[in-house]
Amino acid sequence: MEDEDKTKAKLIKELKTLRKERGKGVLKDIAKLKQTEEVIQESENRFRELFNNMSSGVAVYEAKDNNKDFIIINFNQAAEKIEKVKKEDVIGESVLKTFPGVKDFGLFATFQEAYKTGKPQHHSIALYKDQRISGWSENYIYKLPSGEIVAIYDDITDYKKVEGNIKKAKDELQMIIDSVPDIILYKNTEDKNIRANKMLDDTLKIPVKDIIGKTTEELFTKG
Repeated sequence: MEDEDKTKAKLIKELKTLRKERGKGVLKDIAKLKQTEEVIQESENRFRELFNNMSSGVAVYEAKDNNKDFIIINFNQAAEKIEKVKKEDVIGESVLKTFPGVKDFGLFATFQEAYKTGKPQHHSIALYKDQRISGWSENYIYKLPSGEIVAIYDDITDYKKVEGNIKKAKDELQMIIDSVPDIILYKNTEDKNIRANKMLDDTLKIPVKDIIGKTTEELFTKG
């Protein structure tokens, strides 16, 4: 009986020790899990800050009906500013409904290509327009491992306006010098012709386009 009591006491002691060690293990697992959750939360916070404070517009889409449509599931602050909409008004909406000119713009086909192939796509500078907004942009499209489509783009409307104004000014200058009854020829520091008027064209019988970019020596050297 005494031996049996000793055996029971020993067993109880071992069980208590085992329970104590198991408790330590559980605490360690909980601490490790909490640490992992904190790391994940920190990463999510960093991503959210980056997403919302990027100067480029970023929109995330989810394919619907075998990529016959794409639903907006995220929209950063730059995109709100570019598109003149509020994030809460477009989340969950079809891109075809929100941006009805997206097919004519060519971007919808780029979405479908990125979704189908999984390869990054570049949508060159183009003018988007519908009844609400219009603007020039350049888009880069990516497919995430989750299957979602991400569009990163920049609004270059102001740049295109400046570019248009410069072209207009150059055209007006050309009209002015073409109206002068004397030969006018502009050269750069490398002696290359950069602008000529119609009188030079008429006198030399050489089209202005063949004069521009050449030096005087190149112009009159016969091959």
